Formats: sequence, structure tokens, C-alpha cells
Amino acid sequence: RVPVLNPSIDGVAPKMRVGYFSGCMTDFVFPDRGEKLVRFLNSNGVEVVLPRGQGCCGAPVFLGGGDFKIGRKLADANVKAFKDFDYVICDCATCGSAIREYPKFLADTPERKTAYEALANKIKDITEFCVDILNLPANSYKVSPDARGKTVTWHDPCHLNRYMKVNSQPRQILHFLPEIKYVEMQDAGTCCGMAGTFSAKFYELSKKIGDRKARNIEASGADIVVTDCPGCQIQLTDAVIRNGIQAKVMHITELFM
Repeated sequence: RVPVLNPSIDGVAPKMRVGYFSGCMTDFVFPDRGEKLVRFLNSNGVEVVLPRGQGCCGAPVFLGGGDFKIGRKLADANVKAFKDFDYVICDCATCGSAIREYPKFLADTPERKTAYEALANKIKDITEFCVDILNLPANSYKVSPDARGKTVTWHDPCHLNRYMKVNSQPRQILHFLPEIKYVEMQDAGTCCGMAGTFSAKFYELSKKIGDRKARNIEASGADIVVTDCPGCQIQLTDAVIRNGIQAKVMHITELFM
């Protein structure tokens, strides 16, 4: 649905060229969001390239399943796909943190260690990229129609907050957005209970963790809870629906793209 090369739109001077690691969830479950991300960056002067050689980040394989052999094959393919870029953006905290873990878990030779570290240093979460690299001003963000006039709260994905150390950037963007009211919910940084295969193997415990998060969402009075991880998005959606809470769950990029 998106070509390999996506240049900045007509009339917008190109600033830089980046690779986009789409990840399995955006690619196969939330493709509309990926398209919006590309359009947003294009409208802000960023040429976006989606190399067809990229594949899964490997998180379910080497972090969830402990299969380092297949994990290295996936990592090698991603290194090759993104070798020509200074920055590689992603909109999935799990993917971003997994790629940053390549050197720690998968580097079995000096050559792989060097290659994996190079890619790990390139990977940037979309909020991190917009705030720290592009330094976009507040007027760059336009609120999507379905979020105008709404109260919005934020859930910190564990992989984004604890592993990628991205915490203030999404909040800055939410404060920039006009026509919404941002509120911080209690324990925004606690786990939602997804945790990959944990939510399948220990579903009852996962639901209890999700229920606690749902109660905090409800107490915030928010109409929308946003996050930056597709896995969290699915878990939060399940939690608010099961608890009869009317808050809508969205990825942060859906608010401004």
C-alpha cells in the first residue's frame, strides 16, 4: 500500500531521508496508521523509505522464544535493509527496544556486534524523532477530527519508557496539540499486562493487570487514552471494553496525522 520511496510533498523543502521500520503489527494489523505516519513526515520535509528487505524485529523469536539462531537471521536482514540510513524510525516500542537489544543478545561475532550496534544507534521512536531530531514546532501538529475537543491521557509502554528511555517526548507532543485537553493519569508508567506472550500464557493475571490500568483510565476522565505500542493498544482496548469504560484507545500518531 506504500511505495518504497515516499518523497516530501510538493512545496515542502526536503530536510532529510530516513528509513521506516514498520514492524509486523503496523504492517499487518494497523496499516492505515503506517500510511498516516508516512504522510505526516512527508508533509514536514522528510523523505521516507520502506526497504522491502526488512522483516520482523525478532522480539517474539529471541526475546520471547529464546531462539537466537533465527533471531540473528532476522537481525542480519534488518541490518542489511537499513545500512544506508542515518536514522530509522519506528512506531512500535517493542520493535524499537528489540532492535536496540540486538548487540546484547545476538552479537556472536565482532562483525555482528559492530553491525548491530550501528543499527541500534539509528533506531528512533517516532515521538523521539519528531521532538529530538526534527525539533518540530507546535504548529506542525494538527489534531485529527475525532480527537478535537476531547480529554486525552497517556499510557507509557514499558518498552518505550523503561528500555528506550522515551518519556517526555510523547507528552510534549500532547501538550503541543491544540483543541484537546491533556490529563496525566495515575500510574501512567505501570504495565498494562500485555508483555507479549505473557498475556497468552498467563491470561487471567494479564487481565487483572489490565483491569487496574482500566480503572486509572476511567478515573482520569479521559475520552481517549493514547499509547505508542500496538501491543499495549490491543491490551488496553480489551481492558476498557471488558470493564465497560467508554474511553477510546488510540496510537499517539492517530491524534495528529
